[in-house]
Amino acid sequence: MTKSIYLSPSTQEKNIGYGNYGSEEMRMNQVADVVEKILIKHGVKVYRNKPDWDLKEVVKDSNLRKPNLHFAIHSNAGGGRGAEVFAYSPQSEGAKAANTIYNEFEKITLIKGRGVKFNSKFYELNSTNAPAILIEVAFHDNLEDANWIINNIEKIGVSLAKGVLKYFNIPFKESSEENSKVLYRVMVGSFSKKENARQQVERLKKAGFDSVIMPYKA
Repeated sequence: MTKSIYLSPSTQEKNIGYGNYGSEEMRMNQVADVVEKILIKHGVKVYRNKPDWDLKEVVKDSNLRKPNLHFAIHSNAGGGRGAEVFAYSPQSEGAKAANTIYNEFEKITLIKGRGVKFNSKFYELNSTNAPAILIEVAFHDNLEDANWIINNIEKIGVSLAKGVLKYFNIPFKESSEENSKVLYRVMVGSFSKKENARQQVERLKKAGFDSVIMPYKA
């Protein structure tokens, strides 16, 4: 049976982070873009909120879609550091998802995180019909955390997707793009006379650089 998820990146456009972070809404939607792309490639049906919705509209849409998991993605504020994941209660199905995703996410974080926590007052945890979790990936009002998020959007998204897939018991498959190595060749010069090219190659080899002549027609 096809698994489905409801991605709910933050809609808090007025939560502005440190330096060039911008808004929580913008950054978490960037993360969700990565998560969505990977999950779709693995056959997961993905539903998603809209940035201009309030929480009641988000939860209403999630309940209409009937996903296997509701996943709210946020960055934190308040003077702390590190990641934390919330579920409704220790006995909820969301607790299993929270622990699975947190353990995967901890592999890439800068510092030891704040763990899995439980909060029955969060609207997206107490009003969704599906098992629900909420992650705070790091603190956007902290210089190091904010810069880490900015510079690791792709890495964060991949990690969260891996955690979701593990919870769904779907093996993660590296894409050809993720497996391939990119090599960058440096051209030192082009010469109309082969002798000039040969002399340049000799100079480079003496300097310790592996060099060859590659003819081409202009």
